[in-house]
Amino acid sequence: MGNEVVYEKLRGMLEEALLAFPDSREGKNRQYTMVDLARAAFAVFFCQSPSFLAHQQVMEKVQGRNNARTLFAIEKVPSDNHVRSNLDGVDPTLVRPVYQHTIEYLNERGVLNRFRSLGGTLLVAIDGTGYFSSEAISCPQCSVTHHHNGHTVYSHSALLAAIVAPNMNQILPLEMEFIHPQDGSAKQDCEHLAARRWLQEVCPHYRELDVTIVGDALFAVQPIIRLVLDGQMDYLFTAKEEAHRYLYEEIASLEKLGEVKSLERQQWDGKAHKIWRYRWANEVRLRNEDESVNVNWVEAILTDEDGKQRFRTAFITSHLVTEKNVEEVVRAGRTRWKIENEDINTLKTKGYHIEHNFGHGKQYLAQTLLSLNIVAFLFHTVLELLDSRCALIRHTLPRRDMFFQHLSVLTQYMCFDGWQQMMLFMLTGLKLADPEGEAPVATA
Repeated sequence: MGNEVVYEKLRGMLEEALLAFPDSREGKNRQYTMVDLARAAFAVFFCQSPSFLAHQQVMEKVQGRNNARTLFAIEKVPSDNHVRSNLDGVDPTLVRPVYQHTIEYLNERGVLNRFRSLGGTLLVAIDGTGYFSSEAISCPQCSVTHHHNGHTVYSHSALLAAIVAPNMNQILPLEMEFIHPQDGSAKQDCEHLAARRWLQEVCPHYRELDVTIVGDALFAVQPIIRLVLDGQMDYLFTAKEEAHRYLYEEIASLEKLGEVKSLERQQWDGKAHKIWRYRWANEVRLRNEDESVNVNWVEAILTDEDGKQRFRTAFITSHLVTEKNVEEVVRAGRTRWKIENEDINTLKTKGYHIEHNFGHGKQYLAQTLLSLNIVAFLFHTVLELLDSRCALIRHTLPRRDMFFQHLSVLTQYMCFDGWQQMMLFMLTGLKLADPEGEAPVATA
C-alpha cells in the first residue's frame, strides 16, 4: 500500500466523522459548510500552525490556490472566529469514531502487534490532565474551584488514554473522557469518576483486542477493578502501602508463612552492576471484607552493588505473576510513565499546546478542539509508522517540533498538490534518497 493511500485513508476516516457534525445555524449566513469549518480546525492542529487559515487565505488571493484545499479538501477557507462560533455546539463525542476506526486500521495493517507486550495484550494507560484554567473565562463544561482567598478558578481537565509499549517510542492516543459537571449530579466531577465512565463507554470498543488497563494508584481501587474485570479486560495498577494497608498486612502475613516468592537479577548499565530484587504473591485480598477482589501483587527494588536503594515500586494486577514473567510484569507497569512523558508532555510542550486557549466558547468548543488536536497527534503517529517518507524526514530532523516548523513555513509560501508531493519536496531539500525509490520532485 502506497504512502499516499495512508494519508488519504486517514483523511477519509476523519471525513466520515465530520459529516455527522450538526449544523445549528439559523438564517442565511451559511457560506461555509460545517464540514469545511471542522476541516479548518483540524488543519490548524495537523500543521501545528495557529495562523494556517490566514496564510491560506492570502495564498488564495495571490496564487489562486491554497494548501487548505489541496491537503484538506477545504473548499472555502473560513476565519478562525467563524470556526470557533460554529463548532461551539458540536458534542466532542462525535469525534470518537475517528479514534476507533484508526485503531481498527492499524490492527488490519498488523501494526498493533508491535505494541503487544504483557501476555500478548495491549497496554492502555490512562491518566488525567488539565488543559485550561482561568479566573475570568468560563462555560457550563468548566469545573469550578472556590479558593479560601475568595478567588474562583474555572478549569477544564480530561482523562487521557493511550496504547503504550515498553519497546515502542510511539504511543497511540485513544479518545478521552472529559472531567466536567455531570447532568443531575450535585457533586464535582473528578478523575476517578471519569475513569469509570471511560471504562463503561469507551473500552467496549477495544475489548476484543486483548487489553490491559495500566494506571497509577488512583485507579487501584475495587470499583475500578470490578469494571475492568466485568469488561473482560486485565489491569495493572500502581500499589502504594499507605493506600492499601490491608493488602500489605496480608503480604506481611504471607511472607511469614514463606508464601511470598522472590527473585534477584543483576543488570549491567554500562558503568556498574545494579541489582533488581522482585517479590510477589498471587490471590491476595485487596480489602478486609467478604466482597473484596483478589489481586496479584508484585514489588521491584533496584539497588547498587553496595546495597543503596535507587528505585522501588509495586503493582497489583489480574495477570498471574510467576518467576517466568515477573520482570515482564514490572516492565509493563513502569511503561505507565509513557502516557505522562510521551503523551501529556508531548501535547503540552512539543507543538500541540493543549493548554493554549484555541477557543473556549460557551458550550463544547474547548472540548471539541482538544479532541481534534489529539486526532492530529494520532494521525501524525500513524504516518510515522506507515508512511516511510514521513518517517525518514521525522527521524532525520533532530526534534519532533522542527518537522512541523518546516511544514508551517512551507505551507505559507508554496502550494502542494498533495501530502506526498510535500514529503518529496522535503526529501529533496534535505538531500535524502526517496525510500519508495521514486525520483524526488523539487518543485511545487
